[in-house]
Amino acid sequence: MNSMKYLVDISVEPIGTNSTSISRYVKLVYEVLKAKGIKFYPAPSMTTLEIDDITQLGYIIKDIDDTLAKEGVKRIVTIMKIDDRRDKENSIEHKLEAIKM
Repeated sequence: MNSMKYLVDISVEPIGTNSTSISRYVKLVYEVLKAKGIKFYPAPSMTTLEIDDITQLGYIIKDIDDTLAKEGVKRIVTIMKIDDRRDKENSIEHKLEAIKM
C-alpha cells in the first residue's frame, strides 16, 4: 500500500474586504500552497489538499491566514473536511479516477 495521505477540503472565506469578489484571495491561497510544495486540486467552492502529515495542517492554515491578513483581510473563516482513509489508497488522483465518466 502507498504511504498514507490525508485529503483535506478547505474553503477559505475572507471577510472584511471592500469587494464581494474573492478570486484575488483564492489566488493568494494557491500561491501559499505552491510555495509550500503542497499538492492541491482546485474546485469551484473548495480546494482539496493532499498532505502526508496531518500535524502540518495547522501551519498551512496559519500561513494562509497570515498571507491574507497582510493583504488587509480583517476576518478569515476557514471550513475544513479531513478524509483520513487507512484501508485503501487515498490520493487526489485515485479519487478522480474512481469517478471518471
